[in-house]
Amino acid sequence: MKQFPNISIIIPIYNVEEYITECLQSVMRQTYKGEIECILVDDCGKDNSIAIAEQLIADYTGSIAFRILHHEHNRGLSAARNTGTDAAKGDYIYYLDSDDYISEDCIDVLVEPLLKQDYEMVVGRMKMFEGMDEEYIWVEDTTFIEGNENVFKAYYVDRKMYATAWNRLIKRSLFSTYNISFRDGLLHEDELWNYMLFTQLQSLVIVNHRTYYYRIRPNSIVTGSTANIEKHIADTYYTADYALSHPWQKDKETYVQCIQYYFSNFLTLAAKNKKNGYREYYIQLRRKFDFHPWHLLITRRMSIIEFKHKLHYAMPPFLGYWYLRIRQWKNKQ
Repeated sequence: MKQFPNISIIIPIYNVEEYITECLQSVMRQTYKGEIECILVDDCGKDNSIAIAEQLIADYTGSIAFRILHHEHNRGLSAARNTGTDAAKGDYIYYLDSDDYISEDCIDVLVEPLLKQDYEMVVGRMKMFEGMDEEYIWVEDTTFIEGNENVFKAYYVDRKMYATAWNRLIKRSLFSTYNISFRDGLLHEDELWNYMLFTQLQSLVIVNHRTYYYRIRPNSIVTGSTANIEKHIADTYYTADYALSHPWQKDKETYVQCIQYYFSNFLTLAAKNKKNGYREYYIQLRRKFDFHPWHLLITRRMSIIEFKHKLHYAMPPFLGYWYLRIRQWKNKQ
């Protein structure tokens, strides 16, 4: 059996005084026998979150090594995660949001596959709560995926994982080797970060065990203001544009589905918020994306159903946008 890897848990903290106790206590209760360091990044909130955290750490007598790093001013979630990642010393990184919490056996469960083989990432199951009591399950049993093409497809085509950074053990060496970091200024920074990661990731384990509890808050980024929604539009465009400028070269058809994943995000939010502003983003991206589905229909013997899902790429951008909108509307009927 391999040696227990050292784990770095990174928790950005900003205005979460109602939730930080539950979060930190869930870390303190971990049953893992290996070494854990927990890095808290103070992003200069306006409440008592850090004071509460400092008192909890002062009263703690366990084996986990806690550290608090302080920003000089508020810099956002991306910068806070980067600060924690740069300071981490563990073999694997685990991101935890400070308004969520983890199961007592979280690290134990995620490390178990690593005791047999050095996988680059291990993902657990999560449950959403508070206003949206929903559990996400993508696999019936623990699933092992190897090879970059298979890993990329598992995320962008088979959708076996959620589009977040948390609830994953990620080999720390990947960040420096491939210059992977969170981009400052993005509200939905996980999308671009995931693209950077999955274009390089060679091995992955998905564990069918609930390890993370994700809290839905009324004023969070996900459920926030109209301004946040507009920012989401711009951020999704930025990510798609990055993916077009840094294409994944392994398989054209899978790469197309990756790009379509970002286009679908536009249309889903547009329909949900009754906005048409996505049209210009879509048209701009389409003009940059040189793809025609006719070639795939012939060379890959694509089914008619698959072809219909890519037909909008063969249309002029304006018509392609409305084709997708109409198809989306019909799917909701």
